[in-house]
Amino acid sequence: MLKNKFFKILSIGAAILLLLLFFTIYVEKSSNLPKYKQKFSNLSLSIFLKLPDFVKSSFFIISGKRSFSNLFNDYNVKFLPNTQLIDLEFKRIKTDFKNRDDLRFYIEVFQNKLIITNKFGEFFEANLDEVIIEKKINFEKLNIINFPNKDGIILDTLIVDDTIYFSKISNYNGCEKLEIYEARIKEILDFKIFKSFEECKSISIGAGRLSKFTFYEQEGILITTNDSDNDLPGSKAQDDSSVFGKIIFVDLNSRDHKVISKGHRNAQGIAVIDDIILSTEHGPKGGDEINRIIFGKNYGWPVASYGNPYENKKLKYLDSHKKNDFEEPLYVFVPSIGISELIILPNQFNSKWKDNILVTSLNGRSIYRIKFTDQSFEKILYHEKIYIGERIRDIKYIKNLNVILLALERTGDVGLLINKN
Repeated sequence: MLKNKFFKILSIGAAILLLLLFFTIYVEKSSNLPKYKQKFSNLSLSIFLKLPDFVKSSFFIISGKRSFSNLFNDYNVKFLPNTQLIDLEFKRIKTDFKNRDDLRFYIEVFQNKLIITNKFGEFFEANLDEVIIEKKINFEKLNIINFPNKDGIILDTLIVDDTIYFSKISNYNGCEKLEIYEARIKEILDFKIFKSFEECKSISIGAGRLSKFTFYEQEGILITTNDSDNDLPGSKAQDDSSVFGKIIFVDLNSRDHKVISKGHRNAQGIAVIDDIILSTEHGPKGGDEINRIIFGKNYGWPVASYGNPYENKKLKYLDSHKKNDFEEPLYVFVPSIGISELIILPNQFNSKWKDNILVTSLNGRSIYRIKFTDQSFEKILYHEKIYIGERIRDIKYIKNLNVILLALERTGDVGLLINKN
């Protein structure tokens, strides 16, 4: 009798656990869930990440995400808190955004404040110590005046000294333009236009990533632009008269711009260390790239790509960059991971992660640790996938606290990675 009762309880527990786990996997595909489903999903995901590797691997097999043949061949697959070399504590901090139509947001840090901006142009701030130490966020919505009311979304944010910038798509009577706005960081953000690229775009505008950069002793901002929409490769990336399909430098003083590189499909991340620029780029179907950006170089799009067309089989891409006088990527992900933002991680984070960058992904729902030979960032040795379980749009390293913040797009939460070693 007791034995039967034990097996009954065990069976019920296993059934509940399987339901939780299946729910976790399949809701990953949706970024717009009712609040009660988000709470349920977050609970199931936190349970899932604490399970033994063998159980997690078994579940991936049951859900069709991994072949049965991998069950006993996944000794190299790690789940947080474990990675190949160090242990990371992962915490999820709730944000409670009111506008849940699209939970895309961007992270900045100013002094002791965490500043978060969503795609609709709402700005929030919270005390950084509360976020890191107490693992909670008490947001205050910032007051804004002169915010551009043109249709379109925010693509990225950047803080330089005491000024916050954002890139934005603006629609002028059917003419979509890429613009940058600026405001001094005060109690009220008074935004003014910093740079408007006058060229209209026929294909949907994307990219828009921002980074501070010094170009021949001139302080400025780098901004990425795109030239594709799935099977519509565009014609601007190789056009020297166009700003699209480029990485562009904008002088902070004169506001003049200069093309740094061309031949880009959709650069979704950019990071700078000294005079070295690294970028990530969405390929077509496959072929997500990591590039080392060199002034005056051509990165091949839409002539060369290691990806394939989505539907249009008549499209053909050359599968070699170098043979056609283009710059080869440092690394290519095939299949695509939905590559997004990257950071160049200081060696102080952990000596075992020396000469590393971290790359975020959307479809991959993971962080990818990329190991370089040295800080010239010219050669990649290997990469390690670190599964998070969410689309990750943005990532920031907080030097004085030695922690990493993640923008988790499915739930709108802030992820916190802490070095446990």
